[in-house]
Amino acid sequence: MRGLIVVAFLAGTAPLAGQTTGIVEGRSKLFYESVGSGARTIVVVHGGPGLPHDYMRPEWDRLTKSGRVIYYDQNGCGKSGRVPPYGWRSHVEDLDRLINALAPTQRVVLAGSSWGSMLALYYAYEHPSRVMALVLSGVPVGITGGVGGNGRSAASAASTTPSSRWLDEQSWSRFDSVNRGLSVSKSKPRPPLASRLQERIKEDCSDIAGIINLSLPSAPRGRQLMTIAVPVLVVHGSNPGQQPGDGGPPLVNILPNAKLVTIANAGHDPWLDQPNEFFAAANEFLAMLPKVH
Repeated sequence: MRGLIVVAFLAGTAPLAGQTTGIVEGRSKLFYESVGSGARTIVVVHGGPGLPHDYMRPEWDRLTKSGRVIYYDQNGCGKSGRVPPYGWRSHVEDLDRLINALAPTQRVVLAGSSWGSMLALYYAYEHPSRVMALVLSGVPVGITGGVGGNGRSAASAASTTPSSRWLDEQSWSRFDSVNRGLSVSKSKPRPPLASRLQERIKEDCSDIAGIINLSLPSAPRGRQLMTIAVPVLVVHGSNPGQQPGDGGPPLVNILPNAKLVTIANAGHDPWLDQPNEFFAAANEFLAMLPKVH
């Protein structure tokens, strides 16, 4: 069933042409922003996990060259609702509800960063008929197999923190309690993100991040993802010092229709480190897709 959409224009700001905000109702309300116009719909899937989407702006607005761009806050953080459960599968269901509400007759492009690239892949795996293409960057190593190239498990590899010790120090019982709706989600300190990102973060929903990581052993990965046949652009930063481990290059060897672009002097977030190169590559890739009528 499609969600009910409640749309409100931004007030008190100077929005881009065609920029609106709204809510998709359902299991949990999903706050979204729609920017630009065009026949193609591009849904930006933010990373974290457990962050609002707004740290990705204004850079990702450059995709408006290729169509209408939709951002949203994932359930559990930002301006969206806080309704359990919060594991990877529920996020796939939420993304499906958003797409069915905002692009009911289209196959969409999913553009994911970090954890968002994993969620985009999970969605394409579960709902292949709804996806036209994927643009992925900062792919965590755990997506390519049971154990990532640096020895971390898939669960710990999904985190954008510099060390998996943060997860070990948290209370798994609290995560389980929050995920069952028995406790309220709390924000607890976790290792800071890279300084260039940290200054943008307005809210850190770390309990949600813990729950998502806890759920990942059941998520599709490795050769299961070979069924994703749509065109995929994987953007890889060549500077591992900014974020050890990148699952992008091995992911390209798994997906049947994937292209790898490597950007020099960029790390886990090439869209932030080298935005000109990143979005030139992304928009060039999108321009090669079939026209949408």
